[in-house]
Amino acid sequence: SSGINAEWPLRPGADYVLFQVEIGKGYTSFEWREDLRRILRKGAESETHSVFLFTDTQIKEESFLEDINNLLNAGEVPNIFPMDEKQEIQDAMRKIDKTREKAKQTDGTPLALFNMFIDRVRDQLHIVLAMSPIGGAFRSRLRKFPSLVNCCTIDWFQAWPEDALEIVAHRFLEDVELSEEHRNGVVEICKNFHESTRNLSIKFEQQLGRHNYVTPTSYLELIYTYKNLLGKCREKVAYQRKRYTVGLEKLDSARSQVSQMQSDLQALQPQLVVASKEVDEIMVIIERDSIEVAKTEKIVKAEELIANEQASVAKGIKDECDADLAEAIPILEQALAALNTLTPSDVTIVKSMKSPPPGVRLVMEAVCILKGIKPDRVNDPATGKKVEDFWKPSQKLLGDMKFLQSLKDYDKDNVPVAFVKKIRATYIPNPEFVPEKIRQASNAAEGLCKWVRAIEAYDRVAKVVAPKKAALAIAESKFAEAQKSLNAKRAMLKEVQDKLQSLRDKFEENTKKKKVPTATLR
Repeated sequence: SSGINAEWPLRPGADYVLFQVEIGKGYTSFEWREDLRRILRKGAESETHSVFLFTDTQIKEESFLEDINNLLNAGEVPNIFPMDEKQEIQDAMRKIDKTREKAKQTDGTPLALFNMFIDRVRDQLHIVLAMSPIGGAFRSRLRKFPSLVNCCTIDWFQAWPEDALEIVAHRFLEDVELSEEHRNGVVEICKNFHESTRNLSIKFEQQLGRHNYVTPTSYLELIYTYKNLLGKCREKVAYQRKRYTVGLEKLDSARSQVSQMQSDLQALQPQLVVASKEVDEIMVIIERDSIEVAKTEKIVKAEELIANEQASVAKGIKDECDADLAEAIPILEQALAALNTLTPSDVTIVKSMKSPPPGVRLVMEAVCILKGIKPDRVNDPATGKKVEDFWKPSQKLLGDMKFLQSLKDYDKDNVPVAFVKKIRATYIPNPEFVPEKIRQASNAAEGLCKWVRAIEAYDRVAKVVAPKKAALAIAESKFAEAQKSLNAKRAMLKEVQDKLQSLRDKFEENTKKKKVPTATLR
């Protein structure tokens, strides 16, 4: 590599402040200009000389070098300072200008003060560039930015002499565990490698006109490479030596184990004879019991087929019942939902009617019939004859605090035939006995109408379902008996299977005992 010093000479014996930018991942030309402004102001506004060190590894954008080129050439970067900061610089220069000798003071104009700032930058800020000549980037940058050559002095680092190479190698190898003879040999080899490579690079340049740079860094990398390889080789040798030692220990352990096994084999011979005899006896029993298990399994499979057929029959009948009930159940649920919307106050309103509408009377008559409440016999004002009147019994029924709950708990599966027959003959065909028309008379009566119609619909379906339910009960009873018999057969099968498994386990155990001496011998 090479170092480049600014052409402005550094004063001997002076103290210098070193400036260097820190390049991060998000570092852009904006941050670069900010750092450059700060360096220029600190260099000019103080009395201490400063050094700006910039390396080629910090060049994220080529515009950085353009600014460096301007600094080297003119001592400033055009338009780098905004007007407000330029004013601050002029104020700072004005204070410094007043402290100088009268003959050196400026006329105090903004232009003169800023030129004073530039002169101080040129005098007090020294730029040091460090760049590697390897590759085409260095040559390209010298062509683009001529001030890097014209305004700089190039200092080439000279090659290290042999005694320096030797000292450096000794210094970097002192922490490596080596004998003195080996250490001297390694130092000599590293030195020879470096010197021979440098000589070959000179011949390479003379014959082909191409540069191959052999730098002190290359020499240090050679020493680091040797140290790394030596460490890896030593680790590998240590690992293999450990494996070899462990292998010897295992061989010794195996030898002692074989000796012990041979002793144990002699002691196990009598047990082997007994185990062989037991194995033969158990084999006979297992063959006999296996036949018995096979017979029992055949019986159980037959019983399972019968049980499955009866279960299928019962399921078919149950599906038919559910399908029939699917028609009435939703109607009943809607009616119960309508009852849930009624409150005691709604019932009280109906009860307090002195002359209820015909729709209300019609609904309450049907409710009384289903509840088994008889009507009163009263005189008909038109004919003078006795007629049935359900209103007073209805008012008494409505006055019951548990009236709504009694409708919800109504035994829909056991409605007397006479009640349903009368409802079906008198009220269901009546065009006035529909919830839509009853709603016009009373909301509470509408819910009661839905309940009556739901009870009638459910009873109609239940009469069809009842014989099927009886058949279902018979089918389920037969299935339960078959299942009970099947479970008994399964228990019997499990018992013989457990017995057979126990014999097999014992057979396996004795077979292992029989094989132990042979395995031990091997």
